[in-house]
Amino acid sequence: MRGTASVFRKAPLPAGFGAAAFYFAAPAVVTLAQLYYIRSVHCYFLYLLPLPGWAAAAAALPLLAFEYAATRLIEARRLGPGPAVWPQLAGRMLFLLALSALFFWYPLRAYGQPSIFAPLIGLWPFVLWITWTASPIPAVVLGLGLAAAYWLLPYRRAAFRLTVTVLAPGAATLTLFLLLYFHPGGPLREWRRPPAGVEKVFPAAGYSGLNGERWPEGVMFPHDLYADPGDGWAALSFGATFGSKDALPPSFVWVNLRRPEFRAFHENSQVRRFSSECPAKLYFAPWHENYLLEYVPGADTVKRLPLPASAAGWPVEELFAVHNACGRVYAVNNLNPAIFELDPSGRLLRSLSLAEAGLVEMGGVVFQVKRNPRRHTLLISVYGRDPAAKPAFRRFLWLMHGPGVLPGRRVFELDERTLALVNASDPSRAFMDLVLSPDGRRIYAPSIFTRDIYKLDAQTLKITGIMRAPFHVRKLEFSADGKYLYAGSYLGGDVAVYDAAASKKLGVFYVTPRVEALGATKKYLYIAGAGGLFRIANEKIVSALSR
Repeated sequence: MRGTASVFRKAPLPAGFGAAAFYFAAPAVVTLAQLYYIRSVHCYFLYLLPLPGWAAAAAALPLLAFEYAATRLIEARRLGPGPAVWPQLAGRMLFLLALSALFFWYPLRAYGQPSIFAPLIGLWPFVLWITWTASPIPAVVLGLGLAAAYWLLPYRRAAFRLTVTVLAPGAATLTLFLLLYFHPGGPLREWRRPPAGVEKVFPAAGYSGLNGERWPEGVMFPHDLYADPGDGWAALSFGATFGSKDALPPSFVWVNLRRPEFRAFHENSQVRRFSSECPAKLYFAPWHENYLLEYVPGADTVKRLPLPASAAGWPVEELFAVHNACGRVYAVNNLNPAIFELDPSGRLLRSLSLAEAGLVEMGGVVFQVKRNPRRHTLLISVYGRDPAAKPAFRRFLWLMHGPGVLPGRRVFELDERTLALVNASDPSRAFMDLVLSPDGRRIYAPSIFTRDIYKLDAQTLKITGIMRAPFHVRKLEFSADGKYLYAGSYLGGDVAVYDAAASKKLGVFYVTPRVEALGATKKYLYIAGAGGLFRIANEKIVSALSR
């Protein structure tokens, strides 16, 4: 008890402004420096060089040495050596060893394997940014609480540095994440309302399924949207990445927009991206299966189209996107990056492992597949390791500048007849979506890490310009006449509108939390998010904009 009580005793306050400023800033600076180092080494191990396992231990040594020096400089100087200092140092050392195993050893072990976890854990700064900026009021309250704890403990008592600078902010981030994910429209997050002209079309009163069932209440997790060009129906794909609070939600749904009925389909797996060049048939790719679903809009059943169980010796089990080219169907698999081509009858025509082709190493994430009908090519957005990138250790400092340009984040163009590589873009910042301009001259792609929409020349895939965008845009869509480009903000729930010819942002309008899908027809713009499916007449969009 005496040792425990000594931890809580008030440490002598430093004399002089300079000393007080040093001891106030030092705990935060030390933590930021350690996290910066961890992320930089993680990126180097993950993306650039296959290294032996002992490299993880070597990378952990500077981290531990730095922590020992920081403890001697901060806590030991104020409290003196003893039970108030060394047990806490031991706890921080063990924590840093655990982080080293997670961020250093695990990526080396998973190198060359289809592991989604290895690259995902390196995105923690991005997740941190999203969760803290998505909910301003709770973030301010939690931030003030953390600031008070920082003042009372690491500064006033020279104690609990790990708890206050890492563990407590981590718990606060988790709280904000759960708020954003499971309660996106709660009063703590959203107090805005859509402008006049935006109408909710689904779920709505009176809608029922094939057997009279109602749509399950709660937050919706839409991933993509297709709107019938005649505005008679819409189809949406769904799925929660993290466990649903209630029953498993539908994988996709067909919604009749002329009378209140829908058809919901459950595949025990979420369905992510899908697109189609014609409304006669839609194709969906269940996330953790190795088959596609062929659906005739309005039908009560679906047809399963089998895919290979493996590619390049690894399972096909994370189908991310499927595109119907009206004569050919293309599906792309994640992690084990591969593309499959089927004919209208569902017969597999050819497949290509992007890893075996040397385009991206195993474990790369494939975000999207679209078709450029003018060039008869396929456009594939990937995020992963570039097999050709083997820079020396001097590139380590370049990698330390935040979530910038890393090898493997690019767009590949493949010949749709042979799946041979035609072109590749420069490394970018990971494109979540791809959309071709109506004139076929430009490709627009939103960055998931910055407030940018990139313009690429459709002939060369060179980046020709960057448009300012809301943070974390997941979906782009052109108006039916090609005059406007729409961008849906997952973080803000807004839709940004651009003059396509001038690449000029005209304004934004709010719709619903977590906008993730857009669809445009000659009459409406359809928007899907956590609150449901909405639409706004084209002639009302400009008047709904706010600067």
